[in-house]
Amino acid sequence: MKPVEKPAAMDLSDFEIINGPDGGPDGGPDDRQPRQPSKDEVSSPKTRMGTIYIEAQAKPDYTGSLSKLTTKLETIFGSQCIHAVELDHEMIGDDLYAECFFPDCLESLKVVDIVGTDDDYSFILVAAHRVEINSYVLQDRKAPEIQEALSLHGEVILLPSAELDNAWERLIFDKEIKQKLVVFMTNILRFSSKPGHRSSSTVNRLVLLSGPPGSGKTSLSIGLAQKLAIRLNKTFWDAVLLKLNAATLLSQYFGQSAAKIHSIFEALAAQSVDTPMTLTVLLIDEIESLAASRETANARNEVHDAIRATNALLTGFDMVKNNANVLIICTSNMSDSLDAAFIDRCGRHIKVPQPDLAARYEILRNSLNSLVEREVIKAPIAPLPTFRQAEYGVATDSETAGWALRCLAYRLEDNGPDGPVVSARWLSQLAEIALANELEPNALCTVVDAVKLMSQYVKVVSGQKRPKRSQDAAATECDSSVAKKPKFQLTEGSSNMLTDSHLFGGVPSADLEDLADECIATFSEMEGKKGYKPSPDDIDMIEGSVLDRWENYGGCCCGSVIGSRLRDYIEHGTPMDRDDSH
Repeated sequence: MKPVEKPAAMDLSDFEIINGPDGGPDGGPDDRQPRQPSKDEVSSPKTRMGTIYIEAQAKPDYTGSLSKLTTKLETIFGSQCIHAVELDHEMIGDDLYAECFFPDCLESLKVVDIVGTDDDYSFILVAAHRVEINSYVLQDRKAPEIQEALSLHGEVILLPSAELDNAWERLIFDKEIKQKLVVFMTNILRFSSKPGHRSSSTVNRLVLLSGPPGSGKTSLSIGLAQKLAIRLNKTFWDAVLLKLNAATLLSQYFGQSAAKIHSIFEALAAQSVDTPMTLTVLLIDEIESLAASRETANARNEVHDAIRATNALLTGFDMVKNNANVLIICTSNMSDSLDAAFIDRCGRHIKVPQPDLAARYEILRNSLNSLVEREVIKAPIAPLPTFRQAEYGVATDSETAGWALRCLAYRLEDNGPDGPVVSARWLSQLAEIALANELEPNALCTVVDAVKLMSQYVKVVSGQKRPKRSQDAAATECDSSVAKKPKFQLTEGSSNMLTDSHLFGGVPSADLEDLADECIATFSEMEGKKGYKPSPDDIDMIEGSVLDRWENYGGCCCGSVIGSRLRDYIEHGTPMDRDDSH
């Protein structure tokens, strides 16, 4: 690798250069320094060029030109200094990039997204992609003066905000939801934006996020506003977030709700015209309070003031439709009750689901890591494994905790505190609540202990105190929702996991028994008769299925012993964890 040469024509007075090359007289790299991966170790160019999005966060005291900073970084990435990058990896301070002359004013430099490529490699070739760099400084000052009607009815936040730093990255959703939402909104604003001119776009810059309570709609909306303020800062010099709660706009006085709504949108329209280079994001939470179905209200002879409020809201949307620097995001817990005309005005309606298995695991893992950082939990020798590492049984020093946490994430699919599904909000609070209930004052615990306490707490709040199923009960149970999705369950206590790890590997014996029960339930459902008892062929199939899972999660050389005990359990209900020698 050759260090990048300073362009002779570029004014570098705004920068201090750090991390200069430590090479020999010829400028070559020092053999003692880490190297960039070779081209054989990274992805190859595709016929369709994707885009690498890089965010460069300047230090809080930086007062120089962001455009000059961006130009400098574009020069660096356009040279041969960096030919491969890694997603979400911090480049500032990494010896791998020691020869890249990064300006000293940078606080952080990361690849945050890669769009339009199918590559699934750790490192991505820079030359095979288009590079888009956004430089920014986090804001912690008050927002500039805005229309009084806007400031009276909501909170005003100048973006990108220091309070919202990493808000987008901390959100755990299906990757496609976040990426597609950013791509869609970026394109819609790009198609319609021509600062200082009226837009002729036919698509409303109005997005509806709907889903059950606690699914993360509001957090997703706020994170999206922060992300767009950074991604679009070459088009819009400033960005402002206006947060409104629809319920607070309702008035007990007849006609006042509609008047409030009209004044807000009138002020928003005027503000956007006065500041054409400012992106204004209006977030309206619980939009169902204002946009309830008028047809339903008429059928029920409900108060006409609610209908007037809905009419004012729809008129308000039309008032700012052609203002290219206005984006409106609405959230709703009850999308089925929304007015048809409101739904029709939405440029995009995205349904936000409750977290799936991978998301549940990562939310729990992040909450535990947060407690480690706050020294509530003792720091493990190695971090908790990621979901992928736990799924494929990657050996780490926290393997036991990772396995137990994955079992808990599995179990939470069916054992939520308020029904069959748990919310992202509840999951994020689970670790702290469970430990707050059980730990002595000033006491510390290990990650393994914390996961065990979380599991016990879930059993208490969900009322799941079921005894171990007998063979007869397993034979007559035909719960298709369980049978179709066999999974391990984390049993109360973890002594089996710790004391008999040689025999059972990383899997508690009770989990093997639970999986066998679920397989029996599947065969029983297929046979369609009561009092089902597995035939020899069925026993072979059940044994094989359970052993396959056992081997995938840390099985050992005791497969024949496990198989024998498993057959005894399937045929006679004899517990697998017993004192037989092996």
